[in-house]
Amino acid sequence: MTTMNSSRPLALITGASSGIGAGFARRYAREGFDLLLVARSETALQALADEVSAKHSITASVHMADLSDPTDVARLVEVITDHLPRIDHIVNSAGTAPEGDIDRMDPEDLRRMVDINITALSLLSRAAVIRMRDAGSGTIINIASGAGYQPLPHLSAYAASKAYVIRFTEALSEEHRSHGLRIFSVAPGDTDTPMNPGPGKNKRQAHQVVDTAWKAMPTKAPSVVDGRMNSLVATLSTRVFSKHFTLRTAEKMMRPKA
Repeated sequence: MTTMNSSRPLALITGASSGIGAGFARRYAREGFDLLLVARSETALQALADEVSAKHSITASVHMADLSDPTDVARLVEVITDHLPRIDHIVNSAGTAPEGDIDRMDPEDLRRMVDINITALSLLSRAAVIRMRDAGSGTIINIASGAGYQPLPHLSAYAASKAYVIRFTEALSEEHRSHGLRIFSVAPGDTDTPMNPGPGKNKRQAHQVVDTAWKAMPTKAPSVVDGRMNSLVATLSTRVFSKHFTLRTAEKMMRPKA
């Protein structure tokens, strides 16, 4: 790992090799943060680190990790706890979204999703909280999904994992507000990323998700949804429509993924 300059703020970003994670990396570099970029792909990570370091005169280091691997997660927790000179922001952007009815889903894919979307995110958030509470400040951004605001037949496990992210993060936000920590989740909807490559109408872009997070940062909101239409859908599904109607409608929309 490259030696960090402790005079500059430091942001750690998981899932940084592409998509929303890479978008956050470029924004933090532009804002003058040193970076620790985390993902499985060393080639993509190093290319991004070289790009933002040269463009913004910051230090960007890479850390290879498969966040479905408990050993890799433990090593990253150790880095956060013991080896970084400081940690000011962490963005938990790594995630996976296996599709289909659970009876035909590969058990290994299901386990991997839970390990990345829930277990790793929780353990990394915990490690960051410990460092940040000692420092009296810090920001944690957990990337959720619009899917987390309602049960989604044919995408049931993924939607449930993102519901966990939203509720977990909202609770953390309140737990640590008095300790000077800013903690919130950002829920993208249909966004053009390598994890979501299929065709779609009016797809959001990764930089728009990052902009939504940046606008939310100075507020006290424990969770935000990216995009007006996505926000409207989340509101209607949680506060207006009945559970029966929401489930039936969602099942029809998601049936091609069965």
